[in-house]
Amino acid sequence: MNQLKLSAQNTYIFGQIKGSTSDGKTEVLSGANVYWAEVLKGTVSDKNGNFKLSRVAESNHLVISYIGYKTDTVLVADGQTLVNVTLESTIELGEVKISEKRGSSYFSKSSVQSTQIITQSELKKAACCNLSESFETNASVDVSFADALTGAKQIELLGLTGVYTQMQMENIPSLRGLGSIFGLSYVPGPWLESIQISKGTASVKNGFESVAGQINYEYRKPDTSERFYLNVFGSSLGRLEANAYSAHKLNKKLSTMVFLHGNYFNTTLDRNNDGFFDYPLSRQYMLLNRWKLTLPNYEGQAGIYFTEEVKNGGQLVFNKATDKGTTNAYGLEINTRRLEGFYKGGFISKYKESTSTALLASVSHHQQNSFFGLNDFNAVQNSFYFNLIHQTYLFNTRHGIVAGASFIYDDYDMMFNQQDLGRKEIVPGVFTEYTYNSLGKLILIAGLRDDYHLKYGNLLTPRLHLRYKFNDVFTLRASAGKGYRFPNVIAENTMLLVTSKTIIFEEEPGLEEAWNYGAFLSAEKKIAGRPFHLNLDFYRTDFINQVIVDMDLCSDLIHIYNLAGKSYSNSAQAELTFEPFERFHVLLAYRLNDVKTTYFGILKEKLMSKKSKGILNLAYSTPWDKWKFDFTVQYNGKSRLPQLIENDQVVQEYSPGFFIVNAQVSKNFKNFELYLGGENLTDFVQDKLILGYENPFQNEFDASRVWGPVLGRRIYAGLRLTFK
Repeated sequence: MNQLKLSAQNTYIFGQIKGSTSDGKTEVLSGANVYWAEVLKGTVSDKNGNFKLSRVAESNHLVISYIGYKTDTVLVADGQTLVNVTLESTIELGEVKISEKRGSSYFSKSSVQSTQIITQSELKKAACCNLSESFETNASVDVSFADALTGAKQIELLGLTGVYTQMQMENIPSLRGLGSIFGLSYVPGPWLESIQISKGTASVKNGFESVAGQINYEYRKPDTSERFYLNVFGSSLGRLEANAYSAHKLNKKLSTMVFLHGNYFNTTLDRNNDGFFDYPLSRQYMLLNRWKLTLPNYEGQAGIYFTEEVKNGGQLVFNKATDKGTTNAYGLEINTRRLEGFYKGGFISKYKESTSTALLASVSHHQQNSFFGLNDFNAVQNSFYFNLIHQTYLFNTRHGIVAGASFIYDDYDMMFNQQDLGRKEIVPGVFTEYTYNSLGKLILIAGLRDDYHLKYGNLLTPRLHLRYKFNDVFTLRASAGKGYRFPNVIAENTMLLVTSKTIIFEEEPGLEEAWNYGAFLSAEKKIAGRPFHLNLDFYRTDFINQVIVDMDLCSDLIHIYNLAGKSYSNSAQAELTFEPFERFHVLLAYRLNDVKTTYFGILKEKLMSKKSKGILNLAYSTPWDKWKFDFTVQYNGKSRLPQLIENDQVVQEYSPGFFIVNAQVSKNFKNFELYLGGENLTDFVQDKLILGYENPFQNEFDASRVWGPVLGRRIYAGLRLTFK
């Protein structure tokens, strides 16, 4: 290849892409995709395999892909201008397939935030059937049952409940409001391409709602997915599930994809003989259709998503026809229907490098009709969102600038018993963000957004992110910023629905507001030729205002009021991953949480917040991944439980620490994979799941004190069928 000349400002890289065939020969690859990781800005190679690409401030990792060859990622060093890459063929030889080797869960090297990426390979390590079950091998995110009746699961990040973590579907806000609790089960794991977990405040481009962090999940794309995929799953408790998708390229520019999901559980479980279902009977159906259009200077994606779910639980003797609305027996039913559509598209400027304009938009309708004993909760949420983003640079690509505008509309029609909780949220906003990049050594991002709310006025959101690379081993990331959120007290706290205690609103719940700041230090080094990764982080969240759900003040009352005093979360975590020998991966992690809140003038440990968590994950695969073995042990520390009154004395209890053990083995064949596994193999189940179960309509009845597993040992098996 001829030596290519540099531009005056050294802002371009040049190179040639070749491919190595199965017989050892090489050939130039015309039309290979060449793009920067994270930001997905790129080009394609010409007929001679040559390419020219401008540098970007956000990334120094170049991704090269071509059909029939392994995708490769190349680190482009500061000052480097020439990149020649030879891709390896993925053509099968008999049943032997060459595949790319990369950690199934890893921290992004190019991201300024501390972002962990969970790939589909990692999701396959467990019986991952929806988003709430996708973090079994993750040290940062805790998952637990929200109560003992509904089967809903909730997540925690930095010691704070999931409502303080911004959920996004491909960078579009999702699972908000009515979808914040049960919505985690509306995202099938086999549909996902990856999950990105970011601690601390997010970019101002993504809105003002991120307080503890952000979880962004990516569905599979129609132009890169397998032609057909089927996953069928069954467990020893009687849970049956099927997931399927099919991708079609209609032509070089247009592709589409259809996803199907079905979930059925109809087993009567009452292991502790309290007369209540341990897990509700349920059926769930989901359908997603998405499209992708690619033109020379435009890429657009759109889709529509439908969900329907019915849950029935409570006492085994409950009969809806005769017992609903009476005190004959306690029952619950949750009927949910959800319809949502999304669009995201971007235009790349023909006239200025590293310049683009993107629009992200979504519309959704969420309806929930439900009853919990004598409590009725019926709600409808109609939402609309758009985000317009323009990105370019000042002087040169070391100085990036982003500006944009967003709009949020939420219309809530909610009735809790006879109390009308309906309201509208209309929030327009503008934002700008500046990025300085000293060719990868130091990256600094400073952002500011201003959103206007009719009731709360202007919401100013400043945020700062920094990444500094000391050398090839150590990298420091730091962040600081503010976040806001509008609380939906009933929809976000199922504990209020599964108790017979009287709920008292001391005042109208106000806007929640908090500062978050923290640091993340990563070290990467090969020792004795084997890779070692060590990550240390510390994050603190300080609340200016927070809605307090107080179950301490009175044993038969629940008080709801705004924070008057301190409320904070400190979270420190250490995580070590290494590969002592080829194809054997080890993860060791431990986290400490210090979370305190002021309850009626007294600063106490936050209710139900675990003080610590430890995790050990061992994963081994034979050559070419023919067999894969996975073993995980979790330690969950103690948490403070709501106070009880016994013999006229206040009793403060703490849950014990406990271990959970999961394991799985899978066998790969040419077009399918069989897997067998077990969850909670030690069969540990929390005792006293429901207080006062003998009299569910008395004030003593409470199914919200859940700190441990609700279900015992589960054995599962499944099949994954793939046609490429």
